[in-house]
Amino acid sequence: MNRPLLLLPFLLFAAEVGCSRSDGPKYTIVKGTVKYNGKPIEKGTITFAVEGRPPAAMDIINGEFTGQAMIGTNKVSVSALKKAATGSGPKLDANAKAQIEGYRKYKVEGDASNFDPSLVDYIPAEWGQRSTHTLVVEAGAPNEFPINIKGN
Repeated sequence: MNRPLLLLPFLLFAAEVGCSRSDGPKYTIVKGTVKYNGKPIEKGTITFAVEGRPPAAMDIINGEFTGQAMIGTNKVSVSALKKAATGSGPKLDANAKAQIEGYRKYKVEGDASNFDPSLVDYIPAEWGQRSTHTLVVEAGAPNEFPINIKGN
């Protein structure tokens, strides 16, 4: 019998084990609740971000979220929109207004066609754009996070 053929199964096994090892980022399931002033956020977005890696964004629906986040220390930010008081929304210049109307008129799909200038993010900046809050996502752990945001 040919001895190199006897080594073939061992070599294939060694190649499979060596090639299946991944040095890339590891993800796991995260879930939780998000409340603002004690009430569940109806609709919003929560983002988990490990420095130097793309963030993982999940929808918040009726105060709950579920998704995958990278294992490790994640910066967490939350965004939720509500109608601004009349006249207090962002001011748009004529070009921006014309572009939004063009998207709507010609039914162009995308974020700009659904843009509503009367909606504003009501989450405080320390949980939003300038968040410094972190959560540790662990492999093999339940990773259930209750988030309670206080604001005006």
